[in-house]
Amino acid sequence: MGMDVVGRKNPDAYFRNNVWNWRPLADYACAIAPEITQHCRHWQSNDGDGLNKKNSEALADVLEQEIKSGRCEAYAKIRQAEIDALPNEACWLCDGTGKRKPAPKSGAGHVECNNCDGTGSVRPDDAHYPFSAENVQRFVTFLRECGGFKIY
Repeated sequence: MGMDVVGRKNPDAYFRNNVWNWRPLADYACAIAPEITQHCRHWQSNDGDGLNKKNSEALADVLEQEIKSGRCEAYAKIRQAEIDALPNEACWLCDGTGKRKPAPKSGAGHVECNNCDGTGSVRPDDAHYPFSAENVQRFVTFLRECGGFKIY
């Protein structure tokens, strides 16, 4: 599943992120520009909410300043270091045993778990949500040309 972000005034303007990339991008935008992003109530939903042209351009300005100052890249590095430091979690499919019940059932069993490769542990969900300054820059470019946007 992904988030398709479509321009209001410029229907050719289009930005797409899968949910793994979109979540941290939207969270970052909301954290650094709450006075702008508050005008979109549903950043994590694809129900057509979004920002108008004025707020899109204002958000582009704030995000671009974050990139130019180096704060965006510093945030990305700190965030990744925090994720890397998170401990593994017990595998949900085999209850942390490394052996699961035959598919389609879950829980401890006798078949090697294909979710954790038999280790009994997996990376936490947060480890699957990448963040990069490059993705923020792609979003800035979109924000400058979209004339406002809706998230689908």
